[in-house]
Amino acid sequence: MRKISDQLRRKGWYLFRNKKVKVDLITPRRIYFKVEGETEEHSVVYDRELNEWSCDCKYWSLKFKWCSHIYACWLWLRDKGLIKPKQ
Repeated sequence: MRKISDQLRRKGWYLFRNKKVKVDLITPRRIYFKVEGETEEHSVVYDRELNEWSCDCKYWSLKFKWCSHIYACWLWLRDKGLIKPKQ
């Protein structure tokens, strides 16, 4: 898992815990999520082959760093046993 700030980690945990993460589509290569944010819904994509994440939020678009939406989806995958904890 990438290093993220405590603030983003807390927000991601909140999103995960409050069931704001929904799986939109699972393909052999990618998993597509919808995450209900504070003001709008965000699309998150996990590429299984490349082990890469992307999100359509401003934070990701500007910094290309993990956002709370990606962290919430990572928690969801870890909870379901679909991802190893040391990513």
